[in-house]
Amino acid sequence: MSEEIGIYQLGELKFDFINKKITYRGKEITAGGVTRPITPPITSEEIEDGAIITSKIADRAVTRAKLEYPTEDVSFAYLLAIDKAKLQSFWSSYYGETYPDMMIPTVDVFTDKGVETFISDHSQWIFVRAQDDYDMYIYEAMSGNSTQDILFRVLSGGTSTMLWYEAVDITAGHGFLAKITVAGSTFTIYKHDLTTAKATVTDTTYASGMFGIGLARQASGGGFGMMAPLVAWLRAPSSRTRYAIDLNAKSKPDRGIFIVEMEVEGSGKLDDSIRPAFLKDIDKELNIDRLAVTWGAFDYKGEPTMICVITGDNPYKSGAILRQVEYARKKGLLALRAPRDYKEAILQYENIRKHRPKMLAGKDNYAYQVLGDERLEPFAVADFYYGELLEHQAHKDQIKRVPAWEFERTLNRWLNRLERVDVLHHEKDKHIRKLKEVLKRGW
Repeated sequence: MSEEIGIYQLGELKFDFINKKITYRGKEITAGGVTRPITPPITSEEIEDGAIITSKIADRAVTRAKLEYPTEDVSFAYLLAIDKAKLQSFWSSYYGETYPDMMIPTVDVFTDKGVETFISDHSQWIFVRAQDDYDMYIYEAMSGNSTQDILFRVLSGGTSTMLWYEAVDITAGHGFLAKITVAGSTFTIYKHDLTTAKATVTDTTYASGMFGIGLARQASGGGFGMMAPLVAWLRAPSSRTRYAIDLNAKSKPDRGIFIVEMEVEGSGKLDDSIRPAFLKDIDKELNIDRLAVTWGAFDYKGEPTMICVITGDNPYKSGAILRQVEYARKKGLLALRAPRDYKEAILQYENIRKHRPKMLAGKDNYAYQVLGDERLEPFAVADFYYGELLEHQAHKDQIKRVPAWEFERTLNRWLNRLERVDVLHHEKDKHIRKLKEVLKRGW
């Protein structure tokens, strides 16, 4: 306290409790030209980095929470150092397990981002768009499965749903360099090669959330996996896929991709996810499935069947894709060869949409997933933001959690990408108008 009665000095801030005013470097702090009363007195705990953060004074403070910082191509070690990442528990017990896992999530919430790190068997995993410590998307490795050991799933309300797996078997302790990025409703999955994606998935369970890495502890008593912040990065979304078709090409080869509808099975627990009930040929001695295929889901909404885009054959015996197609057709379910152009993709989508009223993903989401041309991605993203903020608004509350400076930057990036698209000019102009409307009306 100053020698003057009722005056408290903190650096260059002076608090006058008798005249009820605050001065900084001799200038009175006001709100809208009116001095705000100070009751009760401000304490040192209400000062952060020299900025007043009490609700009794107009909110002009530039606190740490409001500052912009690097959010792409930045290490999690750096984010931890500036208090923009944290350590928390993952409640696997919510999904039928009893062992504790740990998470290192971003403090802030984002929509379109990616995470790159090292994934290891039963030990280290990636999560994106986490809502809390038990609802999120997870990319992980699980040896012991029958030719579906690399997988991606969504955890929601106590239910685990498989959205993708690669038809592959790994040995215990296996690890690999991995990345997953999200843009709108599209998830792009990378393994080893971080420039060309192995697969894409479409899902609309969550529109935003925290991004980060998970560290698992085994029920058998094993230690935590590799502490990953030094070798994990928050990345910008990327979109090149290995099975992309060039929309400008005159000749479009058959890529061996099929869209099939499959009945679902599973209880929804972590070790028994809801998943498509593909035809199986399991060798119990070797623990392999000679009919497993690589596939990705398209906007599953709890229906009795799931739409699956099959992109990879069995690693042990070729022909598994055609066996699954035949199996679906015998059950009277949808089985289509992948389209060769945008028009055909839209016709397929419209046919699927008639029977799946809960579906939020639009025609351009479908076209991007089945055609793979990255120039379609901005169309799908524009539809995502227009729908979430101005149309159906299913997750508007999630979008509003994103820092304003980050979200505006994200929208302008997609607008710039849209303006550079050199195909489907009518669609391009329509989607540019959509994004500009979102920017105009705000969020």
